[in-house]
Amino acid sequence: MILKRTILLLLLVTCIFACERVEEPLAPEPQEPVVLEYGTVSGSVTDAETGNLIPGVTVTLLEQSMETGLGGIYTFQNVVYGDNHTLIVEDVDYKPHNQSFALRQQRVTVDIALTPLRDTVQEMRDFFDRFSDLLESVDLENIKAIEAHFSETYVAADDDATLFGVASGIIPENYADIVPAMTQLFEEYVFLEFLFNNIRMEITHARKAAVTLQLDVNARKELDEDLREIKAGCKFDFRREGPDWKIVHWQLLEIDIRL
Repeated sequence: MILKRTILLLLLVTCIFACERVEEPLAPEPQEPVVLEYGTVSGSVTDAETGNLIPGVTVTLLEQSMETGLGGIYTFQNVVYGDNHTLIVEDVDYKPHNQSFALRQQRVTVDIALTPLRDTVQEMRDFFDRFSDLLESVDLENIKAIEAHFSETYVAADDDATLFGVASGIIPENYADIVPAMTQLFEEYVFLEFLFNNIRMEITHARKAAVTLQLDVNARKELDEDLREIKAGCKFDFRREGPDWKIVHWQLLEIDIRL
């Protein structure tokens, strides 16, 4: 009797466990997909000393590089949002510059001011000192060195005063005319004095400048003759080509010749 009860009890317990519903493990809650957002980064690159825009500067962001256009502007599109972006700005005539910023909106503006590597004002003064020494040498062997002070794109202005200066042999008409004009000048005169006075500079940026000055030329064709005096208001336009400044345009604003 006891054995039967024991067997029935075991059957009952087995049935209860067998009939219990087996709970399935909880499935992980679905995660929302990560949605990347993108924006536009743009700005200007200027000269820290003049405030003027600089073309041709290399700007790098997230391993993509571009150069600023003629207006000194750069633009990067489809830049992923982030708190630690860095713009790398490089140019051979300016100190390197890194600019950190965060992008958390569709458009952000990051303007950059670059510091020039050289003192342009002093460079211009040194230029005219060398130029004057070469012109006053009256040495045919220095003509190539004089030519090196001009850009291959050099041309004189075409106004009446400048054309008169070209006809008088004071200034070359264009780059091809530099060697012939200087050769004729040195062969004709035994004494030359070029004085660049009242120099006023208009510096656009480290690669572009203009200079307005008073040019006084004293000359003798013969050692015992009286000086010929030429006074001319001049404007020079300069461009940096490599490390050197070159004359690209020469204009006589006025001219007074005294024989």
